Amino acid sequence: MMNNSNDYRYRLDSPRVTGRRQQKTTCPQCGRRHCFVRYVDTQNNCAYVSDTCGRCDHEQSCGYHLRPSEFFHDHPWLKPDHDARDARPPVAQKEPQKKPLVPLPMAYVERSMACGSTFRNWFTDTCLHIFRLSEADVAKVVDDYRLGGTRRGDVIYWQIDLEGRVRSGHIMRYRDDGHRRDYQSWVHARLIRQKRLPPDFELRQCFFGEHLLRQRPEAQVGLVEGEKTALLMAALRPDVVWLAASGCKGLTPDKLAALRGRRVAVFPDSGCYADWQRRLRQAEGVSFTITDALEQFPPNTDLADLLLADPTATIAGDG
Repeated sequence: MMNNSNDYRYRLDSPRVTGRRQQKTTCPQCGRRHCFVRYVDTQNNCAYVSDTCGRCDHEQSCGYHLRPSEFFHDHPWLKPDHDARDARPPVAQKEPQKKPLVPLPMAYVERSMACGSTFRNWFTDTCLHIFRLSEADVAKVVDDYRLGGTRRGDVIYWQIDLEGRVRSGHIMRYRDDGHRRDYQSWVHARLIRQKRLPPDFELRQCFFGEHLLRQRPEAQVGLVEGEKTALLMAALRPDVVWLAASGCKGLTPDKLAALRGRRVAVFPDSGCYADWQRRLRQAEGVSFTITDALEQFPPNTDLADLLLADPTATIAGDG
Protein backbone atom coordinates (compact mmCIF):
# COMPACT_ATOMS: atom_id res chain seq x y z
CA MET A 1 0.00 0.00 0.00
CA MET A 2 1.27 3.48 -0.87
CA ASN A 3 2.20 5.97 1.82
CA ASN A 4 -0.31 8.81 1.56
CA SER A 5 1.41 11.20 3.93
CA ASN A 6 1.93 14.66 2.50
CA ASP A 7 5.72 14.15 2.68
CA TYR A 8 5.45 11.55 -0.08
CA ARG A 9 2.47 12.85 -1.99
CA TYR A 10 4.37 13.63 -5.20
CA ARG A 11 6.66 10.85 -6.37
CA LEU A 12 8.50 10.01 -9.56
CA ASP A 13 6.56 7.54 -11.65
CA SER A 14 7.57 3.92 -11.00
CA PRO A 15 5.76 0.57 -10.69
CA ARG A 16 6.57 0.52 -6.98
CA VAL A 17 4.73 3.81 -6.48
CA THR A 18 1.85 3.48 -8.93
CA GLY A 19 1.39 -0.26 -9.32
CA ARG A 20 1.46 0.13 -13.11
CA ARG A 21 4.04 0.12 -15.85
CA GLN A 22 6.30 3.18 -15.95
CA GLN A 23 5.63 5.53 -18.87
CA LYS A 24 8.66 7.54 -20.00
CA THR A 25 8.09 10.44 -22.40
CA THR A 26 10.09 13.05 -24.34
CA CYS A 27 12.25 15.40 -22.26
CA PRO A 28 11.04 19.02 -22.63
CA GLN A 29 14.65 20.28 -22.56
CA CYS A 30 16.88 17.93 -24.57
CA GLY A 31 14.12 16.54 -26.77
CA ARG A 32 15.18 12.91 -26.42
CA ARG A 33 12.40 10.35 -26.34
CA HIS A 34 11.62 7.75 -23.70
CA CYS A 35 13.91 9.32 -21.10
CA PHE A 36 11.63 11.66 -19.11
CA VAL A 37 10.05 10.40 -15.85
CA ARG A 38 7.12 12.49 -14.63
CA TYR A 39 5.93 13.10 -11.09
CA VAL A 40 2.62 11.57 -10.01
CA ASP A 41 0.13 12.64 -7.33
CA THR A 42 -0.28 9.65 -5.02
CA GLN A 43 -3.41 11.17 -3.50
CA ASN A 44 -5.13 11.58 -6.87
CA ASN A 45 -5.03 8.08 -8.42
CA CYS A 46 -1.36 8.65 -9.30
CA ALA A 47 -2.28 11.19 -11.98
CA TYR A 48 0.66 12.99 -13.58
CA VAL A 49 1.31 16.46 -12.14
CA SER A 50 2.25 17.87 -15.58
CA ASP A 51 3.99 16.83 -18.78
CA THR A 52 6.90 19.11 -17.82
CA CYS A 53 7.15 18.20 -14.12
CA GLY A 54 9.72 15.43 -13.84
CA ARG A 55 13.33 14.38 -14.32
CA CYS A 56 15.40 13.48 -17.38
CA ASP A 57 17.41 10.24 -17.20
CA HIS A 58 20.38 11.98 -18.83
CA GLU A 59 21.68 13.71 -15.71
CA GLN A 60 25.09 14.63 -17.12
CA SER A 61 24.21 15.64 -20.68
CA CYS A 62 20.84 17.29 -19.92
CA GLY A 63 20.17 17.59 -16.18
CA TYR A 64 16.54 18.75 -16.49
CA HIS A 65 14.66 18.25 -13.21
CA LEU A 66 11.51 20.24 -12.46
CA ARG A 67 10.18 19.37 -9.00
CA PRO A 68 6.52 19.69 -8.00
CA SER A 69 7.36 22.54 -5.60
CA GLU A 70 8.89 24.53 -8.49
CA PHE A 71 6.03 23.67 -10.83
CA PHE A 72 3.35 24.78 -8.35
CA HIS A 73 5.33 27.93 -7.55
CA ASP A 74 4.91 28.95 -11.20
CA HIS A 75 1.38 27.49 -11.51
CA PRO A 76 -0.25 28.04 -8.08
CA TRP A 77 -3.73 27.78 -9.57
CA LEU A 78 -3.05 24.11 -10.38
CA LYS A 79 -2.10 23.15 -6.84
CA PRO A 80 -4.81 21.14 -4.98
CA ASP A 81 -6.60 23.31 -2.40
CA HIS A 82 -5.93 20.99 0.49
CA ASP A 83 -2.16 21.25 -0.02
CA ALA A 84 -2.28 24.63 1.68
CA ARG A 85 -4.07 23.12 4.72
CA ASP A 86 -1.72 20.15 4.92
CA ALA A 87 1.45 22.16 4.42
CA ARG A 88 4.09 21.62 7.08
CA PRO A 89 6.95 23.94 8.06
CA PRO A 90 10.01 23.16 5.94
CA VAL A 91 12.71 21.18 7.67
CA ALA A 92 16.00 23.05 7.71
CA GLN A 93 18.62 21.12 5.80
CA LYS A 94 22.33 21.55 5.98
CA GLU A 95 23.79 23.08 2.82
CA PRO A 96 25.76 20.34 1.02
CA GLN A 97 29.44 21.12 0.75
CA LYS A 98 30.59 21.72 -2.80
CA LYS A 99 33.52 19.80 -4.19
CA PRO A 100 36.52 21.83 -5.35
CA LEU A 101 36.19 23.02 -8.92
CA VAL A 102 38.23 20.89 -11.32
CA PRO A 103 38.79 22.77 -14.60
CA LEU A 104 39.59 20.98 -17.84
CA PRO A 105 42.89 21.73 -19.63
CA MET A 106 42.74 24.67 -22.04
CA ALA A 107 44.61 22.46 -24.50
CA TYR A 108 41.34 20.60 -25.17
CA VAL A 109 39.75 23.87 -26.26
CA GLU A 110 42.65 24.86 -28.49
CA ARG A 111 42.77 21.47 -30.21
CA SER A 112 39.04 21.45 -30.84
CA MET A 113 39.13 24.87 -32.49
CA ALA A 114 41.18 23.36 -35.31
CA CYS A 115 38.28 21.01 -36.10
CA GLY A 116 35.41 22.11 -38.27
CA SER A 117 31.76 21.29 -37.65
CA THR A 118 28.51 21.20 -39.56
CA PHE A 119 27.23 24.01 -37.36
CA ARG A 120 30.29 26.19 -37.96
CA ASN A 121 29.88 25.79 -41.73
CA TRP A 122 26.22 26.79 -41.48
CA PHE A 123 26.98 29.70 -39.16
CA THR A 124 29.68 31.05 -41.47
CA ASP A 125 27.54 30.73 -44.61
CA THR A 126 24.55 32.33 -42.88
CA CYS A 127 26.53 35.31 -41.61
CA LEU A 128 28.21 35.86 -44.98
CA HIS A 129 25.31 35.35 -47.35
CA ILE A 130 22.17 36.10 -45.31
CA PHE A 131 23.38 38.84 -42.98
CA ARG A 132 26.10 40.13 -45.35
CA LEU A 133 28.85 40.24 -42.75
CA SER A 134 32.54 40.16 -43.55
CA GLU A 135 34.76 37.10 -43.16
CA ALA A 136 36.76 38.99 -40.52
CA ASP A 137 33.62 39.67 -38.47
CA VAL A 138 32.60 36.00 -38.56
CA ALA A 139 36.10 34.78 -37.72
CA LYS A 140 36.20 37.11 -34.71
CA VAL A 141 32.99 35.64 -33.26
CA VAL A 142 34.26 32.07 -33.78
CA ASP A 143 37.54 32.94 -32.08
CA ASP A 144 36.01 35.01 -29.25
CA TYR A 145 33.67 32.19 -28.24
CA ARG A 146 36.31 29.48 -28.74
CA LEU A 147 33.97 27.53 -31.02
CA GLY A 148 35.19 23.94 -31.18
CA GLY A 149 34.39 20.79 -33.09
CA THR A 150 34.73 17.02 -32.91
CA ARG A 151 36.06 14.54 -35.45
CA ARG A 152 32.44 13.63 -36.28
CA GLY A 153 31.62 17.23 -37.13
CA ASP A 154 29.67 18.03 -33.96
CA VAL A 155 30.07 21.50 -32.49
CA ILE A 156 31.52 22.10 -29.00
CA TYR A 157 30.24 25.10 -27.08
CA TRP A 158 32.92 25.59 -24.43
CA GLN A 159 31.90 26.98 -21.05
CA ILE A 160 34.80 29.12 -19.80
CA ASP A 161 34.26 31.16 -16.64
CA LEU A 162 35.34 34.63 -15.50
CA GLU A 163 38.69 33.28 -14.32
CA GLY A 164 39.38 31.62 -17.67
CA ARG A 165 38.74 28.12 -16.28
CA VAL A 166 37.23 25.55 -18.65
CA ARG A 167 34.18 24.05 -16.93
CA SER A 168 33.20 21.67 -19.79
CA GLY A 169 32.02 21.71 -23.37
CA HIS A 170 28.45 21.24 -24.58
CA ILE A 171 28.54 18.95 -27.64
CA MET A 172 25.66 19.27 -30.09
CA ARG A 173 24.91 17.83 -33.51
CA TYR A 174 23.32 19.87 -36.31
CA ARG A 175 21.98 19.30 -39.78
CA ASP A 176 23.29 21.24 -42.77
CA ASP A 177 20.35 23.66 -42.46
CA GLY A 178 21.35 24.73 -38.93
CA HIS A 179 18.66 22.73 -37.12
CA ARG A 180 19.60 20.47 -34.24
CA ARG A 181 19.63 16.71 -34.35
CA ASP A 182 18.64 14.64 -31.32
CA TYR A 183 22.20 13.93 -30.19
CA GLN A 184 23.95 16.02 -27.54
CA SER A 185 26.57 15.29 -24.90
CA TRP A 186 29.30 16.93 -22.78
CA VAL A 187 33.07 16.81 -23.01
CA HIS A 188 33.45 15.87 -19.35
CA ALA A 189 31.08 12.89 -19.83
CA ARG A 190 33.31 11.58 -22.61
CA LEU A 191 36.43 12.10 -20.49
CA ILE A 192 34.83 10.15 -17.65
CA ARG A 193 34.12 7.23 -20.00
CA GLN A 194 37.73 7.39 -21.21
CA LYS A 195 38.90 7.38 -17.55
CA ARG A 196 40.62 10.75 -18.01
CA LEU A 197 38.38 12.17 -15.29
CA PRO A 198 37.25 10.48 -12.07
CA PRO A 199 33.71 9.02 -12.11
CA ASP A 200 32.63 11.44 -9.35
CA PHE A 201 33.61 14.53 -11.38
CA GLU A 202 31.05 17.24 -10.68
CA LEU A 203 30.02 19.57 -13.49
CA ARG A 204 29.57 23.18 -12.36
CA GLN A 205 28.28 25.10 -15.31
CA CYS A 206 28.80 28.75 -16.18
CA PHE A 207 27.37 30.89 -18.97
CA PHE A 208 28.50 30.21 -22.51
CA GLY A 209 30.60 33.29 -23.34
CA GLU A 210 31.19 34.21 -19.68
CA HIS A 211 34.95 34.63 -20.18
CA LEU A 212 34.23 37.67 -22.38
CA LEU A 213 32.80 39.63 -19.44
CA ARG A 214 36.22 40.37 -17.98
CA GLN A 215 37.60 41.39 -21.37
CA ARG A 216 34.81 43.96 -21.83
CA PRO A 217 33.91 45.27 -18.36
CA GLU A 218 31.90 48.28 -19.57
CA ALA A 219 29.83 46.60 -22.27
CA GLN A 220 26.14 45.85 -21.93
CA VAL A 221 25.30 42.15 -21.62
CA GLY A 222 22.67 40.28 -23.60
CA LEU A 223 21.38 37.00 -22.14
CA VAL A 224 19.59 34.32 -24.17
CA GLU A 225 18.87 30.62 -23.73
CA GLY A 226 20.74 28.90 -26.57
CA GLU A 227 24.35 29.05 -27.73
CA LYS A 228 23.34 29.28 -31.39
CA THR A 229 21.32 32.41 -30.63
CA ALA A 230 24.16 33.97 -28.64
CA LEU A 231 26.58 33.49 -31.54
CA LEU A 232 24.21 34.96 -34.12
CA MET A 233 23.51 37.96 -31.90
CA ALA A 234 27.24 38.42 -31.25
CA ALA A 235 27.78 38.63 -34.99
CA LEU A 236 24.91 41.08 -35.54
CA ARG A 237 25.29 43.19 -32.37
CA PRO A 238 29.01 43.12 -31.51
CA ASP A 239 28.62 46.10 -29.16
CA VAL A 240 26.93 43.74 -26.66
CA VAL A 241 28.49 40.77 -24.83
CA TRP A 242 26.09 37.90 -25.55
CA LEU A 243 25.79 35.00 -23.13
CA ALA A 244 23.77 31.78 -23.27
CA ALA A 245 22.25 29.97 -20.29
CA SER A 246 22.42 26.64 -22.19
CA GLY A 247 18.84 25.56 -21.56
CA CYS A 248 15.54 26.87 -20.28
CA LYS A 249 16.48 25.78 -16.73
CA GLY A 250 20.01 27.10 -17.08
CA LEU A 251 19.44 30.34 -15.19
CA THR A 252 20.86 29.35 -11.80
CA PRO A 253 22.08 31.46 -8.83
CA ASP A 254 25.65 30.24 -9.37
CA LYS A 255 25.65 31.49 -12.95
CA LEU A 256 23.90 34.76 -12.12
CA ALA A 257 26.64 35.65 -9.63
CA ALA A 258 28.97 36.34 -12.58
CA LEU A 259 26.71 39.24 -13.66
CA ARG A 260 27.06 41.40 -10.54
CA GLY A 261 27.62 45.01 -11.42
CA ARG A 262 26.56 44.54 -15.04
CA ARG A 263 23.69 45.91 -17.15
CA VAL A 264 21.89 42.92 -18.62
CA ALA A 265 19.15 42.72 -21.26
CA VAL A 266 17.39 39.36 -20.99
CA PHE A 267 15.56 37.63 -23.87
CA PRO A 268 13.86 34.42 -22.69
CA ASP A 269 12.47 32.05 -25.30
CA SER A 270 8.70 32.12 -25.67
CA GLY A 271 7.08 30.22 -22.81
CA CYS A 272 9.97 30.89 -20.42
CA TYR A 273 9.31 34.53 -19.53
CA ALA A 274 7.58 33.92 -16.16
CA ASP A 275 10.17 31.35 -15.06
CA TRP A 276 13.14 33.53 -15.99
CA GLN A 277 11.58 36.58 -14.36
CA ARG A 278 11.28 34.62 -11.12
CA ARG A 279 14.83 33.29 -11.33
CA LEU A 280 16.27 36.74 -12.01
CA ARG A 281 14.97 37.93 -8.64
CA GLN A 282 17.78 35.85 -7.14
CA ALA A 283 20.39 37.95 -8.94
CA GLU A 284 22.01 40.33 -6.46
CA GLY A 285 23.68 43.50 -7.75
CA VAL A 286 22.52 42.99 -11.34
CA SER A 287 20.71 45.71 -13.28
CA PHE A 288 18.54 43.80 -15.72
CA THR A 289 15.66 44.40 -18.10
CA ILE A 290 13.65 41.43 -19.33
CA THR A 291 11.42 41.46 -22.38
CA ASP A 292 8.28 39.44 -23.06
CA ALA A 293 8.41 40.31 -26.77
CA LEU A 294 8.74 36.64 -27.75
CA GLU A 295 5.68 35.50 -25.78
CA GLN A 296 3.44 36.26 -28.76
CA PHE A 297 5.12 33.48 -30.76
CA PRO A 298 4.80 29.66 -30.52
CA PRO A 299 6.60 27.95 -27.57
CA ASN A 300 10.41 27.80 -27.72
CA THR A 301 10.74 30.60 -30.30
CA ASP A 302 13.99 32.55 -29.80
CA LEU A 303 15.71 35.56 -31.30
CA ALA A 304 17.52 33.40 -33.84
CA ASP A 305 14.23 32.08 -35.21
CA LEU A 306 12.95 35.63 -35.79
CA LEU A 307 16.15 36.92 -37.35
CA LEU A 308 16.50 33.95 -39.69
CA ALA A 309 12.88 34.37 -40.79
CA ASP A 310 13.41 38.10 -41.36
CA PRO A 311 17.06 39.28 -41.40
CA THR A 312 15.90 42.92 -41.32
CA ALA A 313 13.81 42.46 -38.14
CA THR A 314 14.36 44.80 -35.21
CA ILE A 315 14.10 43.11 -31.83
CA ALA A 316 12.30 45.21 -29.23
CA GLY A 317 14.32 45.69 -26.07
CA ASP A 318 17.74 44.85 -27.50
CA GLY A 319 19.12 48.28 -26.76
